[in-house]
Amino acid sequence: MQKRKEALEKYEKAKKSGEVDKDIISLLDKLNSTPIFYTTSSCSGRIVLITLPEIGDKRNAFFLGKWHHAVDSGKVWEALKKYKEDYLFMLMQSPVIHIVCKDMESANALIKISLECGFKYTSIKNIKEEGILVEILSTENLHIPLGKNGKLLVKEIDFFVEMANKMLLRSKQKLKCLEEKISYLLLFSS
Repeated sequence: MQKRKEALEKYEKAKKSGEVDKDIISLLDKLNSTPIFYTTSSCSGRIVLITLPEIGDKRNAFFLGKWHHAVDSGKVWEALKKYKEDYLFMLMQSPVIHIVCKDMESANALIKISLECGFKYTSIKNIKEEGILVEILSTENLHIPLGKNGKLLVKEIDFFVEMANKMLLRSKQKLKCLEEKISYLLLFSS
């Protein structure tokens, strides 16, 4: 019970400070309003420009741009003006939600509807006394190396932005599906 209380307090604080992606709040609120689920972290999906001094060095990564919605290629080009060093990547990352489920029955129900909505990488991540941690994750994902040592090596930026936007919008549709199915699940589980 204490872990749930702490997670919900952290969520409410993050929501008030604007740290929670706006387009996923209603889904998270539904999940957190039930006695069978609570969320521990989430992202509604994003497009980022990121630099890394070494491949895999996430601790020293620097974000040149981060968008949780479709982005205009002009904004991406503007962010690229800040690129001076290291490796440069453009990423499109699918939505991810971590949810603690009360028991195996609720975890199975959540996994089933997540898979029905197209979140094909949904799985149980951990089983502990406080509940079963389910990660909801989709297949949409781009990792494009764009530059090295401050030099842009790729010119097709507009095409990559177009692809990233299409993938992001596709993954956002899956979130809408999930919210509808969660509403239906909660209606019949109470």
